[in-house]
Amino acid sequence: MKDILSSRSKRQLELVELLADNDWVTLATASETLNAPVKTLKSDIIELEALLAPTTIEASKKYGIRLAANYDFCKTSIYQKFIKNSVEFQLIENIFLHSFSTIIDLADNLYTSVSTIKRIVLRVNQLLQLEGFTINLKKMQLVGDPHSICNFMQHYFYEKYGVAESLLTPPQLIILDQVGLQIVKQALPNKSSHDLDFSLLNRLRFYTYTVINLLKHNSENQLSDIAEKQFAILNDTYACDEFYSQFQLPLSQANLNTFFYLFFSDEYIDSLAQAQKMIKNDRNAYLKYQKIETLLLEIEKKMDSKCHNFENIFIRLYNLDYQIHGRTYILHDKNKEFLLSIKNLYGHFPMELIQSLQAIFYSSPHKEYMINESISILFTNWPDLLDRLEYSTPTMKACLLFNSSIEYMDMLSERITYYLRGRFSCTPLHITSLEELEKQAVEYDCIITNIPEIYINTIPTIVIPLIPDAKSFDKLMLVYEDYFDQN
Repeated sequence: MKDILSSRSKRQLELVELLADNDWVTLATASETLNAPVKTLKSDIIELEALLAPTTIEASKKYGIRLAANYDFCKTSIYQKFIKNSVEFQLIENIFLHSFSTIIDLADNLYTSVSTIKRIVLRVNQLLQLEGFTINLKKMQLVGDPHSICNFMQHYFYEKYGVAESLLTPPQLIILDQVGLQIVKQALPNKSSHDLDFSLLNRLRFYTYTVINLLKHNSENQLSDIAEKQFAILNDTYACDEFYSQFQLPLSQANLNTFFYLFFSDEYIDSLAQAQKMIKNDRNAYLKYQKIETLLLEIEKKMDSKCHNFENIFIRLYNLDYQIHGRTYILHDKNKEFLLSIKNLYGHFPMELIQSLQAIFYSSPHKEYMINESISILFTNWPDLLDRLEYSTPTMKACLLFNSSIEYMDMLSERITYYLRGRFSCTPLHITSLEELEKQAVEYDCIITNIPEIYINTIPTIVIPLIPDAKSFDKLMLVYEDYFDQN
């Protein structure tokens, strides 16, 4: 959804992304990549330094520009800053939360004019309608599919605030967790509240808060034919009073059922036994069950890794259809970033995974998001999988030639193999001349040395210090990834 940003903010974000993915970038390269004049980029840099502080953009006549950040800086913080600074996203949030009843009050709060608000809404609505809803300035509401509105806004709150504690007060969090536990009990009767990890609880808080505001302010986006379920929390008078006190919305049977309906479906399963019962009478469920089971068994066989978390992974993959109602990010696609990292390291394996997942979710309009989410589920819930992939990674043959003894080069060879987990097979060279080096080097994929004068144009030469540091190993990994990308 970068297109929601103004053209200037979008260009500046893409400049920061370029710098975040590279060490040094020349202004000429940045200008060509972003299709913007160097003069414009220099102005952008001044504005970005104010936005990204304390992170700065370092400049060098020789190398270009780069991000100079502290250890606590990451891509997530980049996207948070852009969302918080965006008038467009502030407008969407204020409309959803019904913070202002008139467009004049909204314009005053955003320090802009009514005409500017109308122009922004006209442009942004062209993008939001693809997500299933639009902004209605007459009603000061988001109107459209309630699933789509909730899906968008919960991901928005998650990306902007990161943790629910940044959005909600302690009393709100306490009562929200009580309600969230009711939802989990209904959907996962076999799951103990002690098993609720921080990630699930954090997302559940954002989700429930989003639905609360939909019910409070978006009266035209209500659901019909909601299945009725019983909730024990309704017998707790204090909880009901506290919920109304914090959110000005009754904790009623109808509202709780809406929470449940938006989050889960009648086809949602909480166990393999339930799925096995369902597939006896539903052919589509049977085919889906079979595809997921086959995928997990094939991974087990291919990677020689027993899946000890089989049921949990199966259930999470099976239920994705009923939990994802649109995009799974606003600006920062963490799932895609995770997938790209895996592909860079293990490019020979994930493509097979993707093809199998495409067959499972082929009929979903949100297939791309579901596949990326599935990859994340598989790798984060199958602890042995990454280790098994490590063993199956291809090896790059490297020859070592340093200004040191052969015994020292033997030690370096072992150290490089250890720190890069076998990605390089290093052989110290026993030679007496550079001419001999050129003859032997043809048998290797690269040369690792501390001698800058060494150069053979047929294979890459990696120059690192005699005592390698963290940057040396990063440089070796970049060469490794680039080599297998090209081959």
